[in-house]
Amino acid sequence: MEINTSSIIDILTLRYDTSLDPNLPKKTSSDFLPIETTNIPNHIESAICSDMRNRLDCIKEKEISIALSGGVDSTLVLSLLNKIKSEKKIHAISIKFENSVDETPMASKIAEKFNVEHHIVHLKNYLSELPKAISIIKMPFWDTHWFHMVKTASKFSTSLVSGDGGDELFGGYTFRYQKFLTNFNSDMTPLQRVKLYLECHERDWVPDQQEML
Repeated sequence: MEINTSSIIDILTLRYDTSLDPNLPKKTSSDFLPIETTNIPNHIESAICSDMRNRLDCIKEKEISIALSGGVDSTLVLSLLNKIKSEKKIHAISIKFENSVDETPMASKIAEKFNVEHHIVHLKNYLSELPKAISIIKMPFWDTHWFHMVKTASKFSTSLVSGDGGDELFGGYTFRYQKFLTNFNSDMTPLQRVKLYLECHERDWVPDQQEML
């Protein structure tokens, strides 16, 4: 099997493969026009709910699963899911990693608040099924916890809802932006700007990350 080294470098730095065609439509300047409304929060909530309805109306199952971390994104999605699909039984799934920060107690409280069934997946070895996960995805992937999430969700439904991407949409990675803006200057070359951006992702670095830059 031929290994694309550029793809591996992309995944270990950007966390996605730039050679792949995105499965979402590309944005144009028309997608960023000002919104004529006096109530932005209600407009955003309405837009998210509308999109969720459009995507979930085709699901005829009586049960549905959601990835629940206990953070803002997944909690918001759970609250909206509970609101627009109250007729469905919701299974909230959380992952508890060995020797890591445990977010499941908070997730349990949130699941109880919304009266949904909560399932906790205990992972002692994060990489125990890595070969199987890669064989399914057909490519290296930085975040294999989704394999375990989907594996558990499939016991209850064929659909899995998540708040994944919320930080990217709503600017949640403030620690990265702050570092980038603090060290940025307008005289930087494009290459210098890219390197600076990558250096703001050190939380996701592998031991020899510096050799990738």
